[in-house]
Amino acid sequence: MRKLIALSLTSLTAFSYAGSNTNQPDNEYYAFQQFDNEYNVGYATTSGNLTNGNTGGVNNSQFINLEIEHLFNMGVWFDVSANLLTYYSQSVDPAVSSLGSTTGSQPNFGGINANVGYAFAVIPNHLLLIPYGVIGRNTNLSSYTLNNAGTTTNLTQDYFWTFGVGGRLDYRINDVFDVYLDQSAVYNSSQAPVTQGLAPNDNYLYTTTLGAKFNVWRDLQLGARGFYQNSYYTQSLIGSGASVWVPQSAVGGMVTIGLTY
Repeated sequence: MRKLIALSLTSLTAFSYAGSNTNQPDNEYYAFQQFDNEYNVGYATTSGNLTNGNTGGVNNSQFINLEIEHLFNMGVWFDVSANLLTYYSQSVDPAVSSLGSTTGSQPNFGGINANVGYAFAVIPNHLLLIPYGVIGRNTNLSSYTLNNAGTTTNLTQDYFWTFGVGGRLDYRINDVFDVYLDQSAVYNSSQAPVTQGLAPNDNYLYTTTLGAKFNVWRDLQLGARGFYQNSYYTQSLIGSGASVWVPQSAVGGMVTIGLTY
């Protein structure tokens, strides 16, 4: 009788363990997916420096951002975002008087960008390393491109093709807090018309981002990030159009609210 009871208890324990074990995740990315499988809307503000090599000014902007991010079970990761400028101000661009209209020196009024990479679990459940590639299309409409187009009125070509590489370190502290450090380097290839002898404003853009995610309640996620950007132009933009300012550097921050899935 005792043997029968002992055998029954052993069988019940084994069954209970097997049942509970079926609910456990069977991939090494599960803990990170609680943060990285998400979509959000964000509000950002930036302050930047403008220059033409001789003089310069300061600009301020605000924009909204829509983002969706996903980390697959096999480690593939993507992050797609679309942004739209909602506010812009700057010192008066010296080129405004020659153009006869009010224009700004910041070419990016909006765009869409995709990051696609692969996640390596450096420390299981805590640290990911994600190298990735970047591709996007962003507006390139500014006092510089208008000055360079002359009498050209078709603005549909005033955009950049954007492509590059990046890397992200993602550190999961616990079930609530996650922080990450991201560095990207992209090349912006201008498609804007060039008819006035000025160089196209092709540039390399380097962005450093420090961010955090907070899973505060059920599927609700809050986020915050700060970033610094620096632009390097492939050709000198100083010449007959030296009065036109172009962006040099910027610092900004964004807050987000979204849902995990």
